[in-house]
Amino acid sequence: MKIVDLTQPMANGMPVMAGIEPPRFRDLADVSVDGYAMSLCTFVNHTGTHVDAPAHQIAGGASLDEIPLDRLVTYAVTIDLTGHEPGPVGLADLNGQLDQVRTGDLVLFRSDNARNWGTDAYWHGWCYPGTPAAQALIDRDVAGIGFDGPSADPVDTDDYELHRLWLGAGKIIIENLASLAELPDRCRIVVAPLKVRHANGGPARVFALIDD
Repeated sequence: MKIVDLTQPMANGMPVMAGIEPPRFRDLADVSVDGYAMSLCTFVNHTGTHVDAPAHQIAGGASLDEIPLDRLVTYAVTIDLTGHEPGPVGLADLNGQLDQVRTGDLVLFRSDNARNWGTDAYWHGWCYPGTPAAQALIDRDVAGIGFDGPSADPVDTDDYELHRLWLGAGKIIIENLASLAELPDRCRIVVAPLKVRHANGGPARVFALIDD
C-alpha cells in the first residue's frame, strides 16, 4: 500500500491568511543540555492543513470532537480541475464527475495550487465549488469538501456564504491540502485532527491510502 501525505508542514514563518496570527514554535528543552526535548507550540487552530467543523460558523453546530470518525476515515474522490481557471466551479464544470461520488465520500478539488504554497499566488490560485456545485455534492450526502487552497470562499469575501452552506449542512471543510496530483480518482483517506473538546476546527494530518 502506498501512503501519500496530503499535509502542509507547520513551522515558524509558514504561510498564513491575512489577519491570522503567525504560529510560533519554540524549544523549551534540548536533549544535549537537559536530557530530554520539549517544545512550546502556539498557533491559531485554522492554520495550515486544517479542518473546519460546523461549529466554526454555525451556532450549535458540531464541534471537531463530535464528528464521527467514519466521516474522517473514509473514501476520497479527487476531481481534477487543473484546466479550470481559479475561482468558483459551476455544476456544468464537473462534467459528469458527480457520478463517481458516493454517500460519505470526501470530495477533493485538485487545482495544483499547492505548488504556489509560500507565494502571493497561493491565495488566489485554487478552485472551489460554487453554490450550485456545492449543493449538488451536499445532496449526495458527502462527508465534506477539501482543496489545495486556503478557503471554501474567496479570501477577500466578507460574508462566507459557501462556508455557511457546507457547515450548515453538517459537512466538514479541509483547507490547504498538498500532493493531490498523486491521488487516483478514488482512494481511502484518513483525516486526523487533534481531539480538542468543543473545537471549531483544528490542524490535521491528512493522508491517502492507495492500493499498489
